[in-house]
This record gives sequence, C-alpha cells and structure tokens, in this order.
Amino acid sequence: MSQEVIQVAEATDIVDFCAENNYVLERLTEKYYRGVDHDSLIIDRKKNRFQWYSTGKYGNSIDFVRTFFDKDFREAVEMLTEKEYKHTKEIPVKPRKEFVYDIAHDQTTEQAEKYLVEQRGIDQEIVHALISKGLLKQDVRKNCVFVWGETGKAVGADLQGTVQMTKNGKRTTFKQIRANSKQHYGFNISLGLPRKLYFFESPIDLLSYWSMNKELTNCRLVSMNGLKEKTIMNMINHTFRSRGVLPTEGVFIGVDNDRAGQKFMDKVKHYRFATKDEKEVAFHNLIAGDQHIPRAYIEMYETTANKYNIDWKHIAAIHKTETNLGNTNEITNNYEYGKFFGRELLPGEFPQKVPLSTAIEECARELARNKVNGRVDLRSVLKVNGFPHSKQFNIEQKTLQYYENYSNLGYLPVEQLSKDWNDLLQIRVGSSKKNEKYHHKQKSKERVLLRG
Repeated sequence: MSQEVIQVAEATDIVDFCAENNYVLERLTEKYYRGVDHDSLIIDRKKNRFQWYSTGKYGNSIDFVRTFFDKDFREAVEMLTEKEYKHTKEIPVKPRKEFVYDIAHDQTTEQAEKYLVEQRGIDQEIVHALISKGLLKQDVRKNCVFVWGETGKAVGADLQGTVQMTKNGKRTTFKQIRANSKQHYGFNISLGLPRKLYFFESPIDLLSYWSMNKELTNCRLVSMNGLKEKTIMNMINHTFRSRGVLPTEGVFIGVDNDRAGQKFMDKVKHYRFATKDEKEVAFHNLIAGDQHIPRAYIEMYETTANKYNIDWKHIAAIHKTETNLGNTNEITNNYEYGKFFGRELLPGEFPQKVPLSTAIEECARELARNKVNGRVDLRSVLKVNGFPHSKQFNIEQKTLQYYENYSNLGYLPVEQLSKDWNDLLQIRVGSSKKNEKYHHKQKSKERVLLRG
C-alpha cells in the first residue's frame, strides 16, 4: 500500500465519511460534531481529528474507522479511499514513475508450474502456453510472476507465492503488485479478436475460468486485482484503441461469490452504452457459483413452501437477494435492503446469526398472503415503507432475475457454497481424479478376471 494512498485516507473528512456511511453525528458548531450513539465522542472538523473522552481513544480518519467500524489498518484505508469523499486538505500528487521490469528470474519455472497445476488445478497446457509467451515466469524466491502485457511491452506485474504461510492465524500465500504497475490495468490474455471481455478479481481466478472453458475465443480475459470499476472502463477503452473493437458480445463480470462481489455486481450491471452503429454493450453476471444453493436450504424452502402452497424458488430468490443465502443478517446487496433475512447494521455492529426456519416461515407467509389470481405479487411482498423507490425497483428486478434463473436456467444443489472460480475448478478437478481412480480400479478388476 503506497504512502500516497495512506495520505488520501488520512485527509478524508470524518464528518463526510460518517454521512456517507450512516454513522449519525450531531452538529454542535461549524467546527465541532458529537456522536449520537456515544455522546462523549467529539469530532474537530477543522483538524479532522476525533476524541472519545470516555475511553481515552483519539486520532485521525484511519483511527476513526478502525475504532468505530472495527477494521484493521489496511481495511480502514481501503474503506476511506473507495469513494470520492471530501478532503480536509489538498493532497500532494507526485508524478507517477514509469514501470521498470526488474524482477530477478529463477533458472526454471518448475515450482510455479507445480503450484499452479497441482495445487490450484490450472490446466497444464495453459500454463505452458503462458510460459512460452513470456506472460508467466518464476522469480528467485519461487513466486509466480504474472506479467502485464501491453502490445508486447511489460507495463506491470503481480506476484503469487507458491508456499503457504500463516498470518494472523490464517493460512495464506504471498501476494504483491509490483511498484508503478500501470494504473487501471492488469494481467490479461487475448484470444482472437476480443468481442467479449471477461473480468476477474485475480490472475488465479482468470486462469481457473479459462481452464474450465478452453473453447473460449474472440475474447479478452482481464484480472482487476480486486474490484475496480475504473479498470473495467479503461480496459474497454484500451481494447478499442489497440484492437479497434468494442465488446458488443458482452462484458462478463466473474467476481467472487461473497458480499463484496455481490455489491460490486449490483453497481456495474447497470452500465449501458452503445457503439456508433447502435450496437449495445451489455454487462453480465458471471459470479462464481451464483446458481448454487445448499441442499439443506432447499429442503427447508420446499417444506415450508408446500405448507403455504407457494413456489419455494421465490423464497430462495429473496434469500439470495438479501444476504446471498447467508446464515447471518448481513446484507449483501448494494441497495442496503433487508426484510426477512437481513437488515442494515449499525456502524461497528457485528452480523448476527439468523434463525433461518423462522425467516423462511415469515417469508413464505408473506408470499402466500400476496397472491393475485394465483400469482405472487412480488412488489407487495418486498415493499418496505420508507425505502427509496429507485432502490425498491432494483431489488424487485434482482429478486425476479434470480427467481427466473432458478426456474428456467436451473440451480445446482451443493453441500457448501463456493467462493470463487478456483474453488469451482478444484471441485471439478477433484471429481475428475475420483473418476479416474474408479475407472482404473475397474480396469484392474477386469484384468484380474481375464487372467483368472
């Protein structure tokens, strides 16, 4: 994380941040504000500092978010810089240095290949193709190096460790974006003339999806290294400038199946623009495992739905829209909507487990109560007094889309929801290996019988 980003976070106006994130303050004077939940909390807006007198805690914007939103340092900085908040002082902008590729390579790529193929399940042919094109290397510390290519030139790189380590009690691997890598860009692969663009959160997810769809053609696969709207728009523009083509066959957002991914999808799916010849460029949901439903939930939905003579997929669609089929009350849509399964949490409040059977029962009862000529009136079911009309409409559309997907495109019962494309790939690879072992055993038995 660069010092420039930290400076932007420190300069974010605490009062404006609170207003944007529903943390209620009481204005005392032009200079001072007081917390409503904690009346000993005083914010000096001119100095952009807070003092929580009853606890002795004080500090700047980053300290405020860490204290009242329960974030670590990195999370606090990211939260303070993800939107265009007001700033209390002018941020010095240093000229960005040009990227210099100075990574020391290992003599082989053996460790990188082994990690990607054996641990991550990436297709071996794809790995070898990337190595031959110079887009995948191995550094002297045995890290995978994903080279960001731009018309034959390296303009950035990110590193992926191949050895697991423990950090804060969790198993993880080393990850790094090299200094001065090109802004709003990322690791990318072009396959033919890119009339389709696919965006993922990491190179591993990108390669996982490609491994599962090796027939892909006339497209470009891009890693955003996170959730970055500007990267999407920049890469669309870059593809047009460099290839003379716009993604008229679609922009596909293959982010993780978690709260952040769902909220991000809610933002970008509304993007629409047309080419000069009036061809529409549409954005499509490609969230990993988005059609999966836990088997245990399906049984609960069906049992309750039969009791009220309704379609259980309506319950599933509402549950999916509110909390992404979660078992806590943390809302996962970008509209802050919750009625049966989730609710808007107060700043710093931790999610609580939801009694799912009760929530499902309440939802089913409301669905049965709001039928017109035998059909569910979804608008009445989802209505929440005082909720903004524009957001209400978006929630109705999102719920209806999931219901139609479950009804027409199908759903996949699973034991546990997958988070990302690599999870899905490893499940497929694992199933394939099981089948290979089974067939190998069967052939061995046949050989024994023939010899007998």
